[in-house]
Amino acid sequence: MEIVTLIENLVYKGELRSEHGLSFLIKTEECKILFDVGQTGTIVHNAEILEEDLSDVDYIILSHGHYDHTGGLEKVLEVNKTAKIIMKRKALQKKYSNTTGTMREIGFKLMDKYKEYPNEFLIIEENLNINENIEVITTIDNHTDFEKNGKNLFVKEGESYVEDKFQDELFLIIKKYDKLNIITGCSHNGIINIIKTAMNKTKIDCINLVLGGMHLSSLNIKNEALQKISDRKIQKTVEELKKLNIDKIYTNHCTGIDGFMKLKNELRDKIFYSYTGFKINL
Repeated sequence: MEIVTLIENLVYKGELRSEHGLSFLIKTEECKILFDVGQTGTIVHNAEILEEDLSDVDYIILSHGHYDHTGGLEKVLEVNKTAKIIMKRKALQKKYSNTTGTMREIGFKLMDKYKEYPNEFLIIEENLNINENIEVITTIDNHTDFEKNGKNLFVKEGESYVEDKFQDELFLIIKKYDKLNIITGCSHNGIINIIKTAMNKTKIDCINLVLGGMHLSSLNIKNEALQKISDRKIQKTVEELKKLNIDKIYTNHCTGIDGFMKLKNELRDKIFYSYTGFKINL
């Protein structure tokens, strides 16, 4: 099995392109999965450079409804007419952010026309088995008191903006050699919550790999009180990760370079940055 980071915030190879977004191509013996599709469709260009064929991808999984994880879907569906798209109903909600000081829409661009495509959209609310070893997990249990959602991310209910509880978030687990591999998009509900949910669901506490964003960056936080909350979240995340039986952690995107470096200082050779073009063999 191989996992290729098709798009991420950083790139080191000249022909590849990066953007604020995320997409993983997961190639197993049974199927090919595209987990998230980036922001603009640049993954199609990167796939060509990396000689990866997107036309025969079997499943496209959208981790949640933000533009930087769903925006490339239209371009991908131009080259793939058969992949099943897996997402939760609330990924179609209108989503907003006020991180720049004004409210802006950051949701799913195909919200009003996704039914126009020949591809089958599987709108799920329950866990979905792709095969005996691969499962989409749709409900993330709360195990911590420090992994709160961001206060500047919203959904619209009627004419009101309300805090986004990220009920649209899902993640992927792959079982191999009696160990878990966990793939997530942004971990808005908390990476520790996600890992512990996976462990409880499968009754497996040995984890080979955790891959994805963790929303730990605090570079844009100007408020001192919020900075302290962010610092505590990172420290508690490190403490909890150290307690878990995890072989390797690959993170990127919304973890931020600052968040990654704080994790790296503590977790050392257990953690790596999965930049655009990075490949993992399992």
